[in-house]
Amino acid sequence: MAERNNKKKRNQSEGRGSGKGKLAIRIGAALLLLAVVAGIIFPMYKPESPIIKRKNVMTVNSHDVSSDEFEYFLSNEILDYINYYGSSYFADQNHFAGVLDYVSQEIRFYYAFLDWAEESGYTVTDEIKNTVREKIEKNKAEYDSPEQYDDYLKSIYATDEILFQTECMFQCLNNYYDHLLDPVNGPYAESASKLAEDPEVFNIYGAKHILVLFNEDRTDEEAMSLAEQILQQIEDGGDFDELMNEYSEDPGLASYPDGYTFAEGEFVEEFYNAAKELQIGEHSGLVKTNYGYHIIQRIEPDRDETISRIIEKLYGSEVDTYVADAKVEKSRGFDSISYSDFRISEDYPVNSDNGTDSADQEGNKSADGE
Repeated sequence: MAERNNKKKRNQSEGRGSGKGKLAIRIGAALLLLAVVAGIIFPMYKPESPIIKRKNVMTVNSHDVSSDEFEYFLSNEILDYINYYGSSYFADQNHFAGVLDYVSQEIRFYYAFLDWAEESGYTVTDEIKNTVREKIEKNKAEYDSPEQYDDYLKSIYATDEILFQTECMFQCLNNYYDHLLDPVNGPYAESASKLAEDPEVFNIYGAKHILVLFNEDRTDEEAMSLAEQILQQIEDGGDFDELMNEYSEDPGLASYPDGYTFAEGEFVEEFYNAAKELQIGEHSGLVKTNYGYHIIQRIEPDRDETISRIIEKLYGSEVDTYVADAKVEKSRGFDSISYSDFRISEDYPVNSDNGTDSADQEGNKSADGE
């Protein structure tokens, strides 16, 4: 959908702990990784990495997070960042400190959420354990030999125990998350149904639009001229839906022929601000965004989608409280991790413009890890 907010979703200063919107846990991430071609070695830790010398790296409430577990989460996050930003991202060692913080907040979120689930009766049952074991064994069978499978586990700094433990946790969290967001029988369903009568309180709106895209075949002026012609037809009494189906270049039109239901932050700011100022049934003038020119018509938001968004907001507020109240302690194992413990630092060493060089890093491990 062309007008969706396309800003980068990552920021090294922000953690994954927020429960706003949909749950950001990696359901099945451990097993998904096993589908990658065996033999690919990701740029992770040097063998002498200090993290492997510590039994526990951090504690969340009553959950001790082992060095193996932390290393597994961290390696996945590093790969995520490399895929998103490119390997040169870690040429600045300050970025690594942000990743450490991000991962620690991610783990904090998982275990605070797990405690909340367990309070509500959602635990890692024998059924979950048996299902996970079967999945792991099935994935093992896809490798040519046990040695090949073991080599792959080493390449991502995982073990059978870590894969089993994390996948069981994610399955438990997934079950509880589905329960929380159930629009019929979930704990927020009744309240959300009542609150949906006034969706604007939650900044939820509905809109259709006609989009004239910017592209290589037309200039900005030509796009504006075409949009003005369409707008004039609407002003002269033309049917909005007919003109939308004839002229709109929104790639999401086929999937959302009756319009969109959206909350604040889901669409680009110019679109959102213009839509919310309209009355139901009223259309806008030309609204320019990075995608092109929009003519927006305000409509009633879809009730079911409105209920789902309100449930997410209610859930997000409550899970944020659990995360904020979680007791977190980091051990010396956490403080001793530095950028220079990664193989990637040898390929993309920190230069003098970033305040230090590779040689200086080894003597400043505590500072680098903070």
